[in-house]
Amino acid sequence: MEKQLKKSQTLYALSSLFIFVCILFIASIDFYITQSLLNVLLIGFCIGGIVLHFLYIQHMKSLFLKLIEMTQMIIDQESKEFPIIDGESYISVLSNHLHLLNQRMQGVVEQLNKEKQNLKTYIENISHQMKTPLTALFLKEDILLESTTDMQHQIVEQIIFQTEKIHHCIESLLHLAQLESHTIQYHKKEYLLDELIDSIQQHLIPLMEEHHVSFQLQNTEHIIYCDFQWMSEAIENILKNCIEQKDYSSIDIICIPETTYNKIIIHDHGKGFLIEDIPHIFERFYRNQYQSNEGIGIGLAITHQIIEDHHGTVHVYNEHGAVFEIVLPHKETKSKYTVTNE
Repeated sequence: MEKQLKKSQTLYALSSLFIFVCILFIASIDFYITQSLLNVLLIGFCIGGIVLHFLYIQHMKSLFLKLIEMTQMIIDQESKEFPIIDGESYISVLSNHLHLLNQRMQGVVEQLNKEKQNLKTYIENISHQMKTPLTALFLKEDILLESTTDMQHQIVEQIIFQTEKIHHCIESLLHLAQLESHTIQYHKKEYLLDELIDSIQQHLIPLMEEHHVSFQLQNTEHIIYCDFQWMSEAIENILKNCIEQKDYSSIDIICIPETTYNKIIIHDHGKGFLIEDIPHIFERFYRNQYQSNEGIGIGLAITHQIIEDHHGTVHVYNEHGAVFEIVLPHKETKSKYTVTNE
């Protein structure tokens, strides 16, 4: 279909040019033989036709370039003055339709931005309303902890533990709400992958010691373009999931640099996932049978959204354990690249 379209774009232009050239060639030979005045007129007509043909081609090229400029402005959501091709031709009609489409899209985008801002304010208000009583609870629990007997001390410690779980769940839900409402302003810079892993490892040391798990880093001295805080959270959620899969093991973290992207492979050596679980791993509130009962099943959903917001991809498969593959484009790469397994 694509080849037929490309052929049709040039078929008529080449055919008309070919006819003019053939007539010019025949008339030139005949003039050389007969010296006829009619052939001189025919030669002049053909030369004029060829010149007009090239002028028409250039004119159509300029019109199409203007149409491309219009569509690019729509894609980039630019608000500067929109160029319109005047006239009654089909191209002029298409130009006017693109102008109307741009106006409608600008209105829709403006309305969406207002709704996004309202949603951001709403989420911030909810966050404030939830965090204030939780902070008060933590303070009062600390006071109770200092003024209780041994038996009461254990009860208060259990209350503190449950309160921290509630706090973590609320934070995760708010993060997911922010990500899905696209209200986050990412601050992307170039960082060494080693920096991210070191920062994540500091947070995960207690969990790693509990499960006797270590990280094995390979080729992680490469630069990735990301928001440090959010990408750290995305990779940390994956590593938490891997750490809980198998005690007394190691997790491989490998970076494979390519021309337009970096591929980060995280490979645990645990049980892997059930085949029926794999398509749902990154869904909200989905829990597979190997996950602990402490979370609420949104960590990997948050990871998926963060990586997508960085124009990357993440997928998982089994190979002597679970393997997570993250693909992140380089800073210069604007398009979203989807890399399949080879």
